[in-house]
Amino acid sequence: MHGRDDPIFRGRYKAIVIDGDRYLTAVVRYIHLNPIEAGMVKEPEEYKWSSHTNYLKPKKAPQWLNVNELLEGFSSVGKFQEFVLSGNEDKLREFYTRGRQSPILGGEDFRERVREKIGKIGGEHPRHERVWLRPSVKEVVSNVAAAYGTRVDEVLRWRRGRGSEARKVGMYLVKRLCDMTLNEVAGIFGVGSYGVVGWACNWVRVKMEKDKRFRKKVEEIMNKTYKQKI
Repeated sequence: MHGRDDPIFRGRYKAIVIDGDRYLTAVVRYIHLNPIEAGMVKEPEEYKWSSHTNYLKPKKAPQWLNVNELLEGFSSVGKFQEFVLSGNEDKLREFYTRGRQSPILGGEDFRERVREKIGKIGGEHPRHERVWLRPSVKEVVSNVAAAYGTRVDEVLRWRRGRGSEARKVGMYLVKRLCDMTLNEVAGIFGVGSYGVVGWACNWVRVKMEKDKRFRKKVEEIMNKTYKQKI
């Protein structure tokens, strides 16, 4: 293996969360057809490293491989084979060939349920993965406005002497929770310079360290946005 540079050794291990009810069979089909797509074999059962043969002969499948859960959705093994050989859906092929793959395969409702269970998203996740799990700007700003008893537009657009603290908190939380750059946040809040956003975020961080009541308020907004308890 010394000196080899193949895809199996390149990059970190990647896994996705799948909406099993809607996509499990399609994903299994995609995996079983991969050797054919790569031109390695003509039939999926010809590839010896595939579990496809175990699905065609479930009684010979090893104990650790649960083939019955998927096969229960078909009237016979033959119907499963027909399903696999019918080919991949364009939508699923597009999902797997996308340059920056989403960590979740499912509809919007499913992604929302996953996000509620995951809660806070750590920085160890690549940024393009965090994008799929982050709350929307609308959710964050709406929660900030509600906490300060003001309107969303007063948080987003600067008005002298009004909503100053709410606006700073909004910038801080949009940057942090929505995983956006200073420039992106500046555009959302109608600020001409990203330096203003950086200053506002620093102001919030410093005040959170010194003012317990303020820190609690910001954390409550975060918790409401993530729909979880700390």
